[in-house]
Amino acid sequence: MGKTMIIACRSFHHELEAAFDALGFSQPIIWLDSGLHNFPEKLRLELQKTLDGLRDVDRVLLTFGFCGNAVVGLKTGSFELVLPRADDCIAVFLGSSEAKRKLERTYFLTKGSLEGERNIWAEYQYAVNKYGIASGKRIFSAMLGNYKYLGILDTGGYDVASIHPLTDEIAIALELEKKVIPASFNYITALLTGPWDASRFVTIAPQTEITLASLNA
Repeated sequence: MGKTMIIACRSFHHELEAAFDALGFSQPIIWLDSGLHNFPEKLRLELQKTLDGLRDVDRVLLTFGFCGNAVVGLKTGSFELVLPRADDCIAVFLGSSEAKRKLERTYFLTKGSLEGERNIWAEYQYAVNKYGIASGKRIFSAMLGNYKYLGILDTGGYDVASIHPLTDEIAIALELEKKVIPASFNYITALLTGPWDASRFVTIAPQTEITLASLNA
């Protein structure tokens, strides 16, 4: 097999590290800021810039979900590209997009997502500091009106108990019912090792543009 490169979102940091440890892997990773997920067009541009900069690579493993279709329009170079057939990182941790959709009215958090610069807690604190606690709470009550639960994913990539104090505080402030949800990094392990079954992964040939049709095939 030729040279493989991994491009990953920093929200997967703990799970990729755990998968590497489990597999005995040691391979460089190109990391992209998790905050880019809030701006799909910026994420697409940064991903394309990263892909365009690759040299002497035969395969790229993209540790992202579809991320609001931010991957649509990406063009491969002289390499094959493989990514999970999943709506987003939460679907990857849960094993499928279908599994995520079954958990209705849930706002999901992981340790990795809380470490990102533009996470929900940082945004809440910014709103409270800028507008005052009453107005900040009203803003987030409107934003999260369709949510009932704060779902903490126990992915196996970190000690979930280590974030309980913070997530308890977040649940109280956002007036959501906290629950811990079993998850895993198995999907990531499968991405790293293959084979890449079409039911779980999207494989894009060299010199090809990703389309909606290819994601939904």
